[in-house]
Amino acid sequence: MARQTLRSRILIYTGAVVVLIVGLTLAVLNNQAQRLVNERITANLAQGRQRIEASRKERVEALRQGARIVASFPALNALLTSTDPATIRDFLTTDYLPRLSRADVLVILDPGGRVVARTDAESAALPEAARWTQAALADQSATGVYVTGNAAYDIAVVPASAGGTVFGFVMAGARIDDAFARGLRGSTDEEVVVAGPRVLGTTIEASRLPWQTPQQWGLAVQSAGRQQTITVDGGSYLALPFMLNTEEPRLLAVILQSRDTALAPYRSIQWIILVAGALLLAIGIGMSSFVSRSIAASVLKLTAGTERVARGDFATPIEVGGNDVAEIANLADRFNEMQKGLREREAIGKFVSQSTISMIQADTHKMAAQGQRVELTVFFSDIRGFTELSEKRAPEEVVKILNHCLSLQANIIQKYRGDVDKFVGDCVVAHFYDASSAADAIQCAIEIEKAIEKYNAALHMNERIEVGIGITTGEVVLGSIGSEDRRDFTAIGSNVNLASRLCSAAGPGEILLAESTYQRVKEQVPAERLEPLTVKGFSKPIPVYRIAVSAKAALV
Repeated sequence: MARQTLRSRILIYTGAVVVLIVGLTLAVLNNQAQRLVNERITANLAQGRQRIEASRKERVEALRQGARIVASFPALNALLTSTDPATIRDFLTTDYLPRLSRADVLVILDPGGRVVARTDAESAALPEAARWTQAALADQSATGVYVTGNAAYDIAVVPASAGGTVFGFVMAGARIDDAFARGLRGSTDEEVVVAGPRVLGTTIEASRLPWQTPQQWGLAVQSAGRQQTITVDGGSYLALPFMLNTEEPRLLAVILQSRDTALAPYRSIQWIILVAGALLLAIGIGMSSFVSRSIAASVLKLTAGTERVARGDFATPIEVGGNDVAEIANLADRFNEMQKGLREREAIGKFVSQSTISMIQADTHKMAAQGQRVELTVFFSDIRGFTELSEKRAPEEVVKILNHCLSLQANIIQKYRGDVDKFVGDCVVAHFYDASSAADAIQCAIEIEKAIEKYNAALHMNERIEVGIGITTGEVVLGSIGSEDRRDFTAIGSNVNLASRLCSAAGPGEILLAESTYQRVKEQVPAERLEPLTVKGFSKPIPVYRIAVSAKAALV
């Protein structure tokens, strides 16, 4: 039966295509909306700055004109010279102040700058009066900002004169407060904050502002003229801080506009696109469901196969049916071939060292072929009297005993971060790579000796199994050794040969160390210095140390 191709079931991808199209559309719309909103708000903030600066300039000019009007009243001089301060204040409050549309407070000063009367409830003292009166005399008027404990004002100060003689000064002030900030707004989605030594006027609750400490307000002043993005109650705002004046006390104005509010219309469009995309997706899924069952069944078989492989089962192949889609059936065939290869590699892996497997996995064949010098600890162990034991027992029993002893040693070597390089008959060759390789190898050797003792006790045989161990530490050449067809990733060099010779010289239950190993552990492990050994391949006698029996008992 001809296998059906995947092309005939392409509808299954309709949903993915719809999601992709909708996602791209939403992404493009969002990007464009962000750009357009940022450009529009930036332009609005620039226009708002110009509007606020012009509005404040107009306000200050109106205060100047109002102060001049009051100063020009002929009755003012007579009022100051013949009436007490309380009467003057009442007169200013009921007669003069209502005539000034922009002023909230009037203050009359004598020629020396001392307060004669004022319409507000503040104390009579005016610390900055001298500076303002001197400026007013020089330029016929002075403007600035006056901050009290309870309020802040834009002010204008003008001299009052009669017959060419200055008999006092008139200060007109307009309050800087929340009402003033609201009057500076250009639209309902725009917020304005005016701050001096503290927040003076704001259209946002002051506790919600991101600037709460003097240091934070100082940073805002430093960034005056530069647009920035801030967060207010979790909402994103574009803000433009700028200075309203440069004299002390300085005023900082901040215009803010919500990006979230500006983006709201675009969000509505995104929701419409999302709903339309969901409808198209539902239609696509409904159409593809008619042809998806057989494909899903085939995929489930592949999934079950991969789960078996993940559990280490390489023996159960995936069954391929005649109704399977051709491409998936071919994939199942390749999977079965791969599973067979994994089964073979698993079997082969038992015959090679972990370092060889790591070298292959790391794809360092070329480096391994060239060889490299590394420092490690070489470990040799050999079962004493095993030849005699093998002659007295059946082959099956010999192999069982040998495999148990070798497995026991391999597990302990792995416990101490060692790597079994090879098994040579009843001999184990291992490498320890870590910085503590010498100490690890000795700990491993002592534990192996004790484990063999326990094995002998449980075996109840007349013949004892005992192990001799040799350990060296130093530089070796590590590389892929052999022919083009058969290689072994192993270590070679004088330290490997010396470890082998020490192992051969070690008696049953003995652990012999080379000088290079002993020097690394002499502060940790008690060892007995033996007579130097003359061994094959070395021109001079070799210093040898034996692990003391006390060390074996103490270390494991």
